[in-house]
Amino acid sequence: MFLNTKAIKRLFRRRLAGTGGDKTRDSYRLETGNVFMSGEENFDTQITSGRIVFAALAVFAAIVLQEAVFNDLRLFGVKPNLVLAVLLLASMCSETDFGLVLGVVSGFSIDIVYGRYLGFYGLMYMLTCFFTAFIVRPRMKGKVLNYLAVAPFLIFIFQSALSFGARFLALYASRAPQIYQNAGRHVLVRIVPSTVYTYLIFALLAVPFTVAWRKLGRRRRGGAILFSQR
Repeated sequence: MFLNTKAIKRLFRRRLAGTGGDKTRDSYRLETGNVFMSGEENFDTQITSGRIVFAALAVFAAIVLQEAVFNDLRLFGVKPNLVLAVLLLASMCSETDFGLVLGVVSGFSIDIVYGRYLGFYGLMYMLTCFFTAFIVRPRMKGKVLNYLAVAPFLIFIFQSALSFGARFLALYASRAPQIYQNAGRHVLVRIVPSTVYTYLIFALLAVPFTVAWRKLGRRRRGGAILFSQR
């Protein structure tokens, strides 16, 4: 969400010149900060009810498909992390607070459905969405090519954190003799193929997800995003 400074300057100039037109509406928009850029450069990240429902349904579908479908569609013995792909897309398109909530809810849902340790996925996905929405998203500018360029690195980092984090918990609970017999081999045989598979799913979802997100945004008029106005 970015202020359109040029529009604000125009409003001030009109008010000083006494030719403000609809001064009540201009004053309201200026005082409440409802003058924003709406182009590709400043991507609309405002959360609407449609976007909340869309993100929730996308995560739910990812959880179901990951266990019900992709268990039988493994490549090189691994399956993609469909939930991670959807969460990354949602975090790249939304604001930080929404990403945090979505990550926590998604993670706890996985913990309840098939997680070994209650709260593990909730914490990991919360951190994943926070990092993506707070650090990565402002640099993406709402462009799908930027998403595709940075996604492999994010997926690899988060997949590694999930894998080694779960193993550390198992080691702490004395359910594993050591972290991994060969950590390097585990990365090459398990994490790298899973990262590639997850990235392919991410690439397939990137365009339709982003298009749907834009369609469910705020109503626009004349290049500016319209918020509730009097």
